[in-house]
Amino acid sequence: MGDACERKRKGRMRNVNLPKARVYVRKDAWGGPDNEWEKAWLVSVRALRNRPLCFQVWVDDYAACYDKVPPHCIYWFEPESEHKPLPLHKIQMWECLSGDIELFVKAQLQDVPMVVNMGGGKIAQGHYWFTLDCMPEKQGLGYMDVGDSELLEEHKEMNVVKLTNGQIAVYPNNRLKWCPMSLVTEDAIKKIPDWKVAENAQWDDWWLDSEELLGDADWAY
Repeated sequence: MGDACERKRKGRMRNVNLPKARVYVRKDAWGGPDNEWEKAWLVSVRALRNRPLCFQVWVDDYAACYDKVPPHCIYWFEPESEHKPLPLHKIQMWECLSGDIELFVKAQLQDVPMVVNMGGGKIAQGHYWFTLDCMPEKQGLGYMDVGDSELLEEHKEMNVVKLTNGQIAVYPNNRLKWCPMSLVTEDAIKKIPDWKVAENAQWDDWWLDSEELLGDADWAY
């Protein structure tokens, strides 16, 4: 029984801890005015399929946690009161593909400047923070996953960017330019890749075209 509980615990990651960071939460996250902010510390983030991310913060003035802050109400610095915030659909472009997530940092690109294509001609700038990736739900627990996280043509990483207006943004790779100052050129920033979207069918064809499985079949046992 204990082993089964341990497998179930490891197989589901709806909540993940976040890097400790000072943030400012717009008070309309919990029913207050939308032009005031509360000092807080990041605690964790939760994923629900087909919903935006839910952030949990510890709020200084109340010594209490609030665990349902939407991403458009999270700021990494306190803006001016006349600040015009970007709406949720501009802050997180895609909903979560599953309820199971993992967090990692692309170490080679940590803190690099970024350009964000928000669509409709809207371009924003910021710096890379961390990445969340959706995993198949209940992986390894004997359940059928009906989500999109394993479909190559649907899978999208959720890269979290600190925008220059103080908000954070959550965007997939194909809407971002990563610009390490010592390596990037102006032409590279402007150039649009002609890459095709990866598809499961193409990967299956590559695999089936191989005469043998990876490795030497003579050593099979």
